[in-house]
Amino acid sequence: MDETPDIEQYSDESRAALRLRTDELIEGLRAHAEVLVGLRGGSAEREDLFTENEALGKLLGAWDDAVLDHTGTVVPSGGYDDDVLADEEDEEDGGPVGVLTLVTRVDLGVRDTAELLNAGRAAHRRLQPEESEADALVAIGDEAQAVYALLHEAGEPWLELPGTGLLAATRLYVEPEDYAIPGDEDEDGFSPEAIVEEVAVPEGTLLFSESWG
Repeated sequence: MDETPDIEQYSDESRAALRLRTDELIEGLRAHAEVLVGLRGGSAEREDLFTENEALGKLLGAWDDAVLDHTGTVVPSGGYDDDVLADEEDEEDGGPVGVLTLVTRVDLGVRDTAELLNAGRAAHRRLQPEESEADALVAIGDEAQAVYALLHEAGEPWLELPGTGLLAATRLYVEPEDYAIPGDEDEDGFSPEAIVEEVAVPEGTLLFSESWG
């Protein structure tokens, strides 16, 4: 199959393509903005929002390509680099004098799914009182999301420990494949090596994850 020839920079063809992509982007931005201003912010609208954002992203990508074809340059996003900002903050306050890493594994046996989901949805609505009951049904659709809401309502102590500043944290919500209680097969108790293996992420389905810092 013949390859599509590259567009010559600063040619009539590249100018026409850039004008076309610009018109499409402007029209797409206006349509996207109309959708956004009509939203109330509920979780039930999230799927449509992601769909709209993805469509606009494709228009932006096509416009970026047209700029690259015409000028050979990439338009900077103009956004802030979180890593750069974090480095600047560390420089301003002198940075940490040490780092302490805490690794935790908790296995929950779900005894009553309906009870857990109801509790999670109630916590979600307390955290976000602008959300309706229909929004909570969408936001808290399974056990992991229910636990997520309950944990966030309880608060994260890592954010307020005196003499510390959170560097980074990650929490994974995993549905293990073949579950065994940690230590059940270890007759001699936990050795340091066994402890590391038991705390590691089990084989299974990663439902979702969260990180902050």
